[in-house]
Amino acid sequence: MLGKKKEYPVPNAYGLTPAEQVKLTSGADFWGTEEFPAANIPRFRMSDGPHGLRFQPGAGDHLGINASEPSTAFPTGSALACTWDPALVVKMGQAIGQEARSLHVDMVLGPGVNIKRNPLCGRNFEYFSEDPHLAGKLAAGWIDGIQGAGVGACLKHFAANNQEDDRLRSDSLVDPIALHELYLEAFRIAVIESQPEGVMCSYNRINGTYASDNAYLLSTVLRRQWGFKGAVITDWGALNDKVKALNAGTDLEMPGDKHMFDQQALAGLAAGQLKPEALTRAVAKIAQLAQKQRPAFTGDRAQLLRENARLAEHIEEQAAVLLKNDHTILPLQPSDRILVVGEMADATRYQGAGSSHINAAEAVSILQGLDAAHVAYTYQNGADQAATLAAARTAESEGFDRQTMALPQDQNNLISAIAAVNPRVVVLLVAGAPVELPWADQVQGLLNLYLGGERVGTAAQHLLYGTATPSGKLAETYPLHYRDVPSSALYNQNNGSVGYAESVYVGYRYYDKAQVPVRFPFGYGLSYTTFAVTNVHLDQASISPQGTIRVTATVKNTGDRAGAEVVQAYVGNDPDAALTPLKTLQSFAKVALTPGEEKTITLALPAQAFSEWDDAQQAYVLPTGTRTVIVATSAAAADIITTLPVTLQGAAASTRPTQVPAWYRQPQGLPSLTDFTAMSGLTVTPVRTPQPGEYTPYNTPREMSRTSWAVRQVTDAIEKKLVGTTQPTSVEDRFMQTILLDTPIIRLAQQSSGSFPLPLVNRLVALANRHYTGLVTGHRW
Repeated sequence: MLGKKKEYPVPNAYGLTPAEQVKLTSGADFWGTEEFPAANIPRFRMSDGPHGLRFQPGAGDHLGINASEPSTAFPTGSALACTWDPALVVKMGQAIGQEARSLHVDMVLGPGVNIKRNPLCGRNFEYFSEDPHLAGKLAAGWIDGIQGAGVGACLKHFAANNQEDDRLRSDSLVDPIALHELYLEAFRIAVIESQPEGVMCSYNRINGTYASDNAYLLSTVLRRQWGFKGAVITDWGALNDKVKALNAGTDLEMPGDKHMFDQQALAGLAAGQLKPEALTRAVAKIAQLAQKQRPAFTGDRAQLLRENARLAEHIEEQAAVLLKNDHTILPLQPSDRILVVGEMADATRYQGAGSSHINAAEAVSILQGLDAAHVAYTYQNGADQAATLAAARTAESEGFDRQTMALPQDQNNLISAIAAVNPRVVVLLVAGAPVELPWADQVQGLLNLYLGGERVGTAAQHLLYGTATPSGKLAETYPLHYRDVPSSALYNQNNGSVGYAESVYVGYRYYDKAQVPVRFPFGYGLSYTTFAVTNVHLDQASISPQGTIRVTATVKNTGDRAGAEVVQAYVGNDPDAALTPLKTLQSFAKVALTPGEEKTITLALPAQAFSEWDDAQQAYVLPTGTRTVIVATSAAAADIITTLPVTLQGAAASTRPTQVPAWYRQPQGLPSLTDFTAMSGLTVTPVRTPQPGEYTPYNTPREMSRTSWAVRQVTDAIEKKLVGTTQPTSVEDRFMQTILLDTPIIRLAQQSSGSFPLPLVNRLVALANRHYTGLVTGHRW
């Protein structure tokens, strides 16, 4: 019998047999866990996020095929981050939590805190920032908000998941300093400050090991170093090896796949490969999630959606970034005669595509926002630009990366042509990530709305006419050209083996030290009013390993409108130190002020803000020496208010390596893989096209179709059924096509809720390999 202790040396935790315990570690269906009423373990229900609730009441799916319940579409992560306001993010988390409980959802999958390594990442619209401190603080606020409403948060995607192309099997090669100080830091802050109920491991490998199997990340770092108390949940279909995953620290495999790998786990348990204590831990973590008492929703959901729509509108007003305002062209006056040009004014994008796509309860375009305020305008949809606008709408989605940072050329030409006729041009930028702006010097106004949620049109009207004052600050740098991005030469060139050759030099960390001019710097944003930051001082001039330095400043609104300023505190470093940015953001505060009002603010800088990762000690260490505290209103040198010296009373000298290629001390131009290997010891595996006889379940239908007519016929039939066309134009259809053709077939099986069984996987691989015995038996390829 399965429960015999001599076969399975694991205690009957919660009264469950070993087979039942293993069953609990795999989902029951697409969104829920198994239930064992006799053991008092109920079903636990999850749903997509993070900028709203994507609840599917019927058959669930990760791809957005099936309908979801109307919910509030809040501004996406790239917009939300520009608020620089964790307290406002708490309110958004609470609102999403209330909507989740109104539909009996126990956990929402979010927030996403992956660093914006490259502006072409197709999922950057969901993520917060290029800076881990800002991302971590905002994530902590989101978690506090939603968990305060009784709904679990699932922090994602852990870790080094910074591209969409081939994300399900790519290998992120990252040196330890960049890994900890850049790519893990936002997760560290969120876990330590807010303890999410779940952490979602990513699909990709990190330095050769799949995230779900990565004991160093899941057990050593997440649980032991950071003290994480919740459950590790796989991304949907991210499990690599059931035994390795449980041993490494993964608790719950999602989605339900008819328990495809349970027998593997039971065999591993019997053979002594699966550690009994690992299974016991996983069962306990899942049971704790399922047994947690969560509040019942007692209000009116329709009223809740109306209230949350107003909150979404307010968040967008706080998030939009005024990038240019020459001759004080904004705010507009009611008497101004305006011409609105562009199809997106009528069909305004307010979110991206993929698993985060919300069925918005309402959607207000920019034209509808103007109409509601009875603004008189003339509208031209730019009919000759229609094809371009259609192409632009396909640019941002989960599942694939953007191909370029450039806007379509006819859009650029149109803006330039209009500005040549009438320079009083205001551009409303609607995009989830930075784009090149070759016409920026030709227009007088530029207001960046990002993807502003369902009420973006109402918020835009308020901002244009001064009912609201812009206070957003960029959470990512806008480069002049894509070629200026430090990862531009290597990104998407070898998706199977990805060398993070730029190391810590991402975003402003690179542009500052390499002295590369940018279009708009990190932390930048204008207002309709003016501010003065004075009386800046430190409460002490030195810091010990357990100490905290406090920065105090007076912020005054010196203009004639209410507004808000963001004061930013950076730690300045030795400019000659290797693998060390010139400065890093370590604290910030957003201050709302009426005209003439002033407030005193205090920014805390604990020893952690001055510490460095020491990989030998597996800890952050405060070195000896001197640093500076830089108080500014953006990362640009022109926006620095003051620089104050600090003495570090650490235990040792800097732990930074000294024998590294010159680029990592003073980056100039773009990094090379040769220097990266010399610095890190990590070697990128060259791209190689697999041939028949070499295919495995980790190959994709697109790859196998190249050499197998039979696989191609099967793939074409499925594509026509699910996508409806082999030449999709919409972003949703492109997402579907990419998921189908470029997902390893084992992952497709894992995400199919049992409709694509393992024997079929093996048969397709055998067919591609021309191993016809395996085709008949359905056994190993």
